[in-house]
Amino acid sequence: MSTGALPKNGYASFPRGIFGVRRLLRRYAVLEQLLPVGVFTLGLIAVFIANYLMAATDSAFLIAGGVIGAFVALWVVLRPQVGLYILAVFTYLNLSDALEVNFGIPKINQPLIALILVSVIANRIVLKRKPLVFRSVEATMVLYGIVATMSVMFAVANQSAALDRLIDWLKDFAILIIMVQLCDDEQSFKTVLWALIFSAALVAGLSWYHTFTGDTDNTFFGLAKSGVHQIVGAMDDLRVTGPLDDPNFYAQILLMIFPIAAYRMLTGTTQAGRLIGALCTVLIVGAAIFTYSRGGFLALVVVSGLLVLDRKYNLLRVAALGAVLIILLLPILPQGYVDRVLTLGDALPVNAGLQTEASFRGRTSEMIIATQMFAENPILGVGKRNYQALYVEYSSMLGLDPRLEDRQAHSLYLELAAEMGMLGILSFGAILLALFRSTARARRQFRELDRPDLSAWTASLQLGIVSYLITSIFLHADYARYMWIMFALAASASVLSQAMTDRRLALLRERRQASLSIAEERDS
Repeated sequence: MSTGALPKNGYASFPRGIFGVRRLLRRYAVLEQLLPVGVFTLGLIAVFIANYLMAATDSAFLIAGGVIGAFVALWVVLRPQVGLYILAVFTYLNLSDALEVNFGIPKINQPLIALILVSVIANRIVLKRKPLVFRSVEATMVLYGIVATMSVMFAVANQSAALDRLIDWLKDFAILIIMVQLCDDEQSFKTVLWALIFSAALVAGLSWYHTFTGDTDNTFFGLAKSGVHQIVGAMDDLRVTGPLDDPNFYAQILLMIFPIAAYRMLTGTTQAGRLIGALCTVLIVGAAIFTYSRGGFLALVVVSGLLVLDRKYNLLRVAALGAVLIILLLPILPQGYVDRVLTLGDALPVNAGLQTEASFRGRTSEMIIATQMFAENPILGVGKRNYQALYVEYSSMLGLDPRLEDRQAHSLYLELAAEMGMLGILSFGAILLALFRSTARARRQFRELDRPDLSAWTASLQLGIVSYLITSIFLHADYARYMWIMFALAASASVLSQAMTDRRLALLRERRQASLSIAEERDS
């Protein structure tokens, strides 16, 4: 990296000092090109150490973990982008829970987020002397947080549970702030997206292993879980759940990455990139099929159709290719998959003939109770995480659901209405409106900058959000952190496009000023 690039990275502001801190940081900046390899290597080292120390004493394990943790912490302080990549991988793979369950390590997400956030603020404000990014998109998310806080204050039943959910949202918002501040350069933006693609492909590949070998006892330290669940009627079979505990949520987080990987396959600038994108896409789609998720199937179909429209492919050719693929894939699809997809109506209580009586009555009860909670508390709802706490009380009065147990709304939108009321619906809608407006503007700016590749990245994020929203018709917000990650990445795309536009305008002004100076010298 040339010396002329140092002021932009903030290193020129360091005193030389007796230890040559400025020179050290200048040399360290070269590692930016090796970050993906470094993060991957660090992960391999951690896995090998964990595997080797499985039978070791707790003290030996803690010492090794402490050494690795100290090294990572130092790396994050000096280069916050490293923290961004680690945070993205840790969050997507649910590694914090996996480490706690498999090794007894307390959850490290909170200290990791705090460390990265402090590093980001210090590097951006102190070193680079740049203000924090905060625009209308981030403002709508703060508004949502204010409404969530108000719902906690007026929670009907369990204020403690509502407060826990609010704290979870604050951590998610911190992740969003971190991503938005660090993704204002192209390399960081692309690297974090590739990190998520590889993370999804990793757990998807492990799910393929489970499906084809039946070796479900090996959970790969919690990254690949599965269990026997109902497929259709009296038929039960293996359904993969990845790093989560439910196959439907696993399909949700796989399919939000599907369009990002698919766009790499279709629009990658290198042949190697397109091949890697194709491999990751196949792994992700296959694993989503192995979940037997009907909502996942619906999201896959809709997002694939939107992708075709966005790329302006010939519809007849795509339809013909799709028909051929269906004919080829039908014989090798998992047993019962087609039968389960054909019962997509089970996910909504619209046809009792397709469902068992208990399932139909339960789904209907959950929907009716959500609307009752909203009707009785239309402004702020019953409070975050209070639907579940109040379900039995409402259900006993309704008398429709024979299951006397806490239940979820099984729909993000019903849950939102019941727990946060009209203000929650409006604030969440404001987030979506701001995100899609900002990403549309980002795509336009990228095209004006003659960067169709970055426009394609942004389009894939739009479709990733659409996929999550579709699957959320049938799922509540148990793993909302994945949604906020997608929101953060979409917001980051608009930050990057604006930063690149501003740099281009500044360069044009400099050239214009230089031309005027030369003209004045000639005239004189």
